[in-house]
Amino acid sequence: MGHLTLAFAIWLPTVHAWSPQPAPAGDEAAPYGEATHDDVSLTPLLGPWMRNEGLSEDPVQKTASLYPGNNYAARLLRRLARDAADRFDTILIRVKGEAIMVRDDRGILRAYPLDVEKRTNHGPDNVEGRIVGFRESPTIETSNAEWRRVETLHRDGNQLVRVVEFRGHRTAGVKFRTVYDRPERVLGPDPPDIRRPERLAEAAAIRIVPPRSGYRELLSGSHRIRTLVIDSRIAAVDFLVDGQLAAVVRRPPFATDLELAEPPREQTLEVRAWGPGGEYAGNDAVVLNRLHRPFSVRIARIRPQDSGEDAQVRVEAAVSVPRSAALERVEFHRGEELVSSLDDFTEEAALDTRGTVRVGALIAEIDANDFVHVSARLADGREREDAQLLQGADYQSEIDVQLIQIQILVTDRRDNPVSGLSPGDFEVRENGQPRPVEGLHTAHDVPLVLGLAVDSSDSVLPIWRELHSIAASFLETALTPGDRAFIVDFDDAVRLLQPLTEDRGLLSRALGRLTPWGGTAVNDGLLFSLLQYGHEPGRRALVVITDGVDTRSRTRPGQSADFAERLGLPIYFIELDQSDDTFKPNDPFGIWTSTTRQQQESRRRLRWISKQTGGRVFAIPLLSDDPPWVERIEQVFDQIEEDLRHQHVLTYYSDRPPGAPIEPEIRVTRRGLRLLSAVPLPGID
Repeated sequence: MGHLTLAFAIWLPTVHAWSPQPAPAGDEAAPYGEATHDDVSLTPLLGPWMRNEGLSEDPVQKTASLYPGNNYAARLLRRLARDAADRFDTILIRVKGEAIMVRDDRGILRAYPLDVEKRTNHGPDNVEGRIVGFRESPTIETSNAEWRRVETLHRDGNQLVRVVEFRGHRTAGVKFRTVYDRPERVLGPDPPDIRRPERLAEAAAIRIVPPRSGYRELLSGSHRIRTLVIDSRIAAVDFLVDGQLAAVVRRPPFATDLELAEPPREQTLEVRAWGPGGEYAGNDAVVLNRLHRPFSVRIARIRPQDSGEDAQVRVEAAVSVPRSAALERVEFHRGEELVSSLDDFTEEAALDTRGTVRVGALIAEIDANDFVHVSARLADGREREDAQLLQGADYQSEIDVQLIQIQILVTDRRDNPVSGLSPGDFEVRENGQPRPVEGLHTAHDVPLVLGLAVDSSDSVLPIWRELHSIAASFLETALTPGDRAFIVDFDDAVRLLQPLTEDRGLLSRALGRLTPWGGTAVNDGLLFSLLQYGHEPGRRALVVITDGVDTRSRTRPGQSADFAERLGLPIYFIELDQSDDTFKPNDPFGIWTSTTRQQQESRRRLRWISKQTGGRVFAIPLLSDDPPWVERIEQVFDQIEEDLRHQHVLTYYSDRPPGAPIEPEIRVTRRGLRLLSAVPLPGID
């Protein structure tokens, strides 16, 4: 997430009596600037801070006790105290260019020139601000025609102390003290290093972006292999195929062309990253051309047998067995009568390279109205079946089993998700040829793989308590037994905060470890989140919470957009918007304008990605109270949950040879409905 309210700041061109200082290695303030004024270091004040309730005075209570009356002075001071209580639960202090910048809970960012001779105007109410002195720490004065506020900031050990005095121009005043902790100190006791929040999840270093291919297409020949490199220290990357070094790349974007086996076969692709001194930095590996098989059974061929006077047919079935499963039994029935049961597949049927078991049985004494029913059972108890009339057996030819599964979401004219659908509501074509719909499964039948990517940059600091609570509640209600989720957080770097799990307690605790800090790598975070799905079976969706303004990504924006479109799973963006259209500052150097342009461009990109993947974009204006943003974001999560409940999985059989790309065309035939998304799935066991 970028800094939500840069649009409110004014940077000035000239500075006197201060100088920027390089940050020491690992210093906490590096993302927020470094500065000294004479002999006073401002660096210890910089970064995000969160109010310590137990050590802070309550400005509302203190002011009410000192000024209980209803005269002008009492009303003014109580109003200022309420405003302070609302705005300064969290603060972010940084040095930008030639000013100290302080952002409050409401996202208002005020810039105070380090040159004590200069003043700034902070809004339509003619509020002026300036630094009136430094001594051991800066003292800031803010005022307008009615009142004056003087605040002093200083460090006391690991805490920030802010002393504020409000005073009317013709009245007495009130002073109160607020103590702030670093955000991680609020999360838990005794962080190991106060200078930088320690994450329980490791930051990603490098990831392989799988090469482009069609749905279920096997790869061979020359292909461009790209990586997602997040660790800025990486200076060289080795590319290995099946354990053999194939290429070494020593400059960004760390991509290369590799020759894959011809004809295609299963191969392991690995990358190993190295730092500038040759030190190991990380690795990643993917298996190419691995066919992920769903569990299915289909009658592949029925043919008459010459058997003298009795009419007999041989029924042959093909059973697709998932990699991790064992086939226990296959039964053949004529009508309801058991004809044959097979449970030894060592010789009767060989498991071919595509994981298909082929079995057969003779069925005698048939007539035109009989039907054959074949059922298969795995050792873990799962069962599948297929049935077919024996009439027309002379014309039944062998069909290769390839069950195709498409995740779909259908909406009405008002964009509401639709339930109560049937296979007859859809038309499927492949290479222009119609394909009968085999089945239509509801969300209750198919488990969900849900990703939650949370922008953990410092711009979420004012809202992170509420955001954590709402996101945890969403995961609690959206996930049903058998569903799984993962959590990614991104700021300057990207982390897998919680790998894929069914345990909602682990997910909630992972959200509790999220600490707002630093800038935003939204493109890196999006691409990294999409890479987590791999070939995981099940319905899919990704929820991304961000303001959309990228300040730290190392990948180009098009890389995440390209992979998102290729993967196709629905992406829901929740845009946190803390801008205020009522105030546009004086912007002689184009800073506000360029920031706004970057923000608009980033958000246009997110909307394009969402449209291409069949997701949605929800804009949450954090400064609006009609309704409050908490209520708005709860409504957004309710809408996403409603979409997830109405996802379906449509299945049909394809006669395309294994390894050839498949491009199905899905159409809703019922009037008044539209197909919002259609995502080919790797295979549901």
